[in-house]
Amino acid sequence: QQFASAYNVWQIDDSEGGSNSKNLAISIGNAFVMVTVVATMTFGIVLLYKYRCMKFLIGYMVFSSASLLGVLGDYMAGIAVEIYRIPIDVVSYHLLLYNFAVVGVTAIFYQKGVPSRITQTYLVFTSVILAWHLSHFDDWTAWTLLVMLAFYDLCAVLTPCGPLKALVNLMSQEDSPDMPGLLYEAKLPAGTQKPGAKSKNTSRSSSTAARQESEVENKDVDRDSNDGNEGTQESEDNEPVNEEASITITETSRIPADSLVSPLTIGPRATLPMAIAKIYRLPLTSRYERPSSASSTRRKGRRKPREKTMSTSNINQSPLLADTSPEEFYQREFTRLELIADVEVQFPRNGGRVEKVGGPRNRDCKYLVYGKDGDLRRTLVVDRNGKVFEVSDEDDDDESVYDEAPSIRLGLGDFIFYSVMVAKAAMYSFTTFAACMLVILSGLGGTLVLLSVYHSALPALPISIFLGVIFYLLTKVLIEPWIEVIMTSPIYV
Repeated sequence: QQFASAYNVWQIDDSEGGSNSKNLAISIGNAFVMVTVVATMTFGIVLLYKYRCMKFLIGYMVFSSASLLGVLGDYMAGIAVEIYRIPIDVVSYHLLLYNFAVVGVTAIFYQKGVPSRITQTYLVFTSVILAWHLSHFDDWTAWTLLVMLAFYDLCAVLTPCGPLKALVNLMSQEDSPDMPGLLYEAKLPAGTQKPGAKSKNTSRSSSTAARQESEVENKDVDRDSNDGNEGTQESEDNEPVNEEASITITETSRIPADSLVSPLTIGPRATLPMAIAKIYRLPLTSRYERPSSASSTRRKGRRKPREKTMSTSNINQSPLLADTSPEEFYQREFTRLELIADVEVQFPRNGGRVEKVGGPRNRDCKYLVYGKDGDLRRTLVVDRNGKVFEVSDEDDDDESVYDEAPSIRLGLGDFIFYSVMVAKAAMYSFTTFAACMLVILSGLGGTLVLLSVYHSALPALPISIFLGVIFYLLTKVLIEPWIEVIMTSPIYV
């Protein structure tokens, strides 16, 4: 209690004659001061991480973790030895404590060669030790602090200026350094996906598009094989492609036509297939670069061209070179060869971008679509018929070089304050302990459901904390008195 009272600016009057309204006001003031300190420290961590002051930041965290495991762990272990009468000499006690702290810091921050279960165990030890000390707050301050921390968690994660949101965005960048000790990470079983990832079978249209892409490739392979061996098939690729059939995307993330275009400003240029330029209504700045049409098919000793030769005057209808707008230009029907042709497009100055990665041929390339904020929105591919497909997670699992085992991460602070709530509830009765533990697990499950819906980082405290406070009061005020009446009064059925 002396440890907890050191954090209080104003002291609570625990005597029977103390005013509840005064104690509530004092607890709100103490909780506000502590939440302000937490927010200030979080902003400091964000600034240090943003400007890559990693040596100072990691050094501070190593010192804090070592102090927590060594000093506070020593205090907690000393009480356990005294209460349970554990026979141990002073040298062995301090030697074990020293090894406990050193191995813990190594497992949390170094991690190389350390099994993940040991790291997880020490993260749990850290949460338990800190939660045990925080549970010595008086009831007024403890419950008020939990509620205010839940509100702070909402603001810190969901608001644009929230420090936790900024930290998540910084840590999600490709070149961001690792910062261990803040998150508890658990690997998911094989064959499962984390809630924030897209499902491989999210919709019927997604699987239909994948099958359609596979069928197109199989047909192309069969046709090429027949051309080389039997030569009995004739190409019909010179027929115009309907607009609805020329672009096929999955419904898991519909491609907005105006997500890149901003006609008020003019930005850089790039070379893309006409099929992708048509989706985003990008203005053209040059003629088509017509691909080679030298390939032909052999039929009964005769050679027929697979494609009709296109005239330059027929395709030189650039919105920037002619008097037509992009909307009017893209309303026309395009042939297959026009859709796969490379064109030079104009991006908006402050808009999104499309980058080409992969081989020299369009069918071997992928096109990365970035939004205005620089985040990767989707990955597109163009097949030989000019159809555009979005690469789904199923394709990425097979080909991506960034494959990692699926995992789910939870902030260490969430563990700590979950434990504080359960500890305060257990100090009252077993009934309130069981109720709070169950609703915390339910709230965590609800947060995972929301994570699968919104696909972004969400605060883990609010649902569990609010449910825990509500059910703690309901259990304390209604359920326990009702159970006592049932147990003490005879009931005849």
